[in-house]
Amino acid sequence: MEGFIRDRVPSLRHISDFADLVWAYRELLTAQGRSEDELAPLMRVIREHSLLDQVAHSFQKLDGEEARAATHNFLRFCSTAGIDSPRLRDIETNLRAWEEKRPPRSEYGELKRIQEELLLSQEDGKKLLAQTAQWSRDKQHLAELDGETMRLSAEQSRETARPDADQERIARIGKELADLAGRKRELSQQLEAYRDLDAYVRQVSRFSLYTRTRMDYERSVMKLTEEQQEAVDALRPGHDFLIRGGAGTGKTIVLLHALEKVKRARKGELELRPGSRILLLTYTSTLVKYDRYVAEILKEREADSLNFTADGFLQSRLKQLGRSQRVDYGIMARLAEKLNTTGFFSAQELAVEIEDFIFGTLVTRQEYVDERIPRKGMRQPLSAGQREEVWAIRERIVEQMEHDGILSKNYSRLKLIERLEAPPDDGDLRNLDFAFVDESQDLSAADLKALKLMTLRGLVMAGDTGQSIYGASSPYKRAGIDVTGRSRVLHTSFRNTVPIQALSEAYRLISGLEDDEGTGAVAFREGPIPELYTAVNREELCRLLLRKAALFIERLGYDPENIAVLAPTKTDLATIGDALGHAGYRYANIRDEDFSFKQEKTIRLSTMHSSKGLDFAVVLLYLPSLPARVDYDDATADALMRNLLYVAMTRAMDNLNVFTLEGAHEGQQEEPLQDLVRVFREYRAGRR
Repeated sequence: MEGFIRDRVPSLRHISDFADLVWAYRELLTAQGRSEDELAPLMRVIREHSLLDQVAHSFQKLDGEEARAATHNFLRFCSTAGIDSPRLRDIETNLRAWEEKRPPRSEYGELKRIQEELLLSQEDGKKLLAQTAQWSRDKQHLAELDGETMRLSAEQSRETARPDADQERIARIGKELADLAGRKRELSQQLEAYRDLDAYVRQVSRFSLYTRTRMDYERSVMKLTEEQQEAVDALRPGHDFLIRGGAGTGKTIVLLHALEKVKRARKGELELRPGSRILLLTYTSTLVKYDRYVAEILKEREADSLNFTADGFLQSRLKQLGRSQRVDYGIMARLAEKLNTTGFFSAQELAVEIEDFIFGTLVTRQEYVDERIPRKGMRQPLSAGQREEVWAIRERIVEQMEHDGILSKNYSRLKLIERLEAPPDDGDLRNLDFAFVDESQDLSAADLKALKLMTLRGLVMAGDTGQSIYGASSPYKRAGIDVTGRSRVLHTSFRNTVPIQALSEAYRLISGLEDDEGTGAVAFREGPIPELYTAVNREELCRLLLRKAALFIERLGYDPENIAVLAPTKTDLATIGDALGHAGYRYANIRDEDFSFKQEKTIRLSTMHSSKGLDFAVVLLYLPSLPARVDYDDATADALMRNLLYVAMTRAMDNLNVFTLEGAHEGQQEEPLQDLVRVFREYRAGRR
């Protein structure tokens, strides 16, 4: 690489340091308009140089996986530089084993040894973090002394070579060099005190280089696994279809490939349904942005025109009914407060009963009053008389909403369903060919039934009820969706490393969470053991998190946009954002209207709820406490909170760091947090 750059760009030949040379070449290509994606391998080449130098000069051992990562970066460099050769295509065959995406064997070698060494280095994580600032300053100072030594040595050599050499000047330079050597020895001795931190950074760097390169390879190939391709192939027009799988199994990517398959098929069909559409719908606006970002990576050119939130789309359809009605998310709470005469429900409990249970799960009067349908997750049992009373209030609320033209979210879905089911068939509403629905388990039964009635050839859904964080039960059956024989389960996790997956599954197991009929995933990328940090108060916890973010950016070479801080509440995020800002880091909340996943040099902030469906290379999970409990019974609320913790942990692709208050394991915190700390400690103990 060095020889190629010097030969191709004579103006860079004077640069002696390899990293400086590659950086200068990168700057030259940037000025020529090359994209960040094309230039990414140059940064990895710089970062891996010290490691490969040790292989060349000290015979350091590499794992086969690390060798493949280095091979991938070399090939990407050649592609960026415009180098082509039959020999390069031969080298590419070394990477084909990666396409199999199989879990590593237990004896996967050098990475296993580094992992165990890293586990020991992490034993006193807080002590290591406390050293990082001074360690960084000392490292920088030593680099400056090295640079000054090189400059003076070159000056001394030039002076000595002159026929009229100034001996006084040569002696003065020699004295300065001796002084520099003494200062370097002293500083090197000081740095010996940081051997544990040095080892920690070196070990994490090796894993980071491997995992990030492995993910880059996955993105560049975008080749579906056999089980993913089988899921795409199993899709048949005219039927609903469900893609199931645990966190990180690529459900969204499969959904996008299925969408592309349908689009290709439509091009070969006669236009029998003029105006019929295909849509990709998600639960939140953040997921819309993210799915469009992923679709762009997959070169899906029409992503912006196809992708909407389910709520936004259904509200737009409500307007087609021709009535001056609008949706108001707060109307149910206000009407419940005004009309609550029960004496056994608070206004908030009444609102949840009617909006989420009766409207959201499409419960009829016969089911609710006569058959006394079980109310899964609701706080208190109701007698027949109490149910009659609640239903009467439901009728008054409906009357008020109809009179004012202001509808609750789920009641607006009932209005759409009523229109769609009434003869004659309403072609203006029923003009979707297919609807592809991401994170479908978080939609209500009313959402899904309305969408089902609007589609001519079926709903194609991706979801995992084991990751449900908004509802107490699966919505599919209540929506009249039968996917018997028309669902596929994905088992391979592409997002998480083996340790992150193992820890998350251990938490799922100890929590007794559903795994959606055996959709627990298996990871295949190795990585560092997740880390747990505890502190006596929120202020110290925030300082620890800030130091860890600095370590990832300043010493481990992570770009700020690869780091996400997840927290329970917006207030927590505001506190962390202030701390990051004072430390000189840019940050952005992913819920901000102008946020883009293409945004660079900016740390990402998100509540745990808003992180659903997303992934980040590094997750710093800030857990001084948990979000306020939702309005369900204790068992359901507890299960939803544990699902939320599981979802937050599994957002991490490479590194997971959890920050919580001391005493969680001693019963001084909420039970889901107590169990999380216990799982961390048991998992780490089991790895020793």
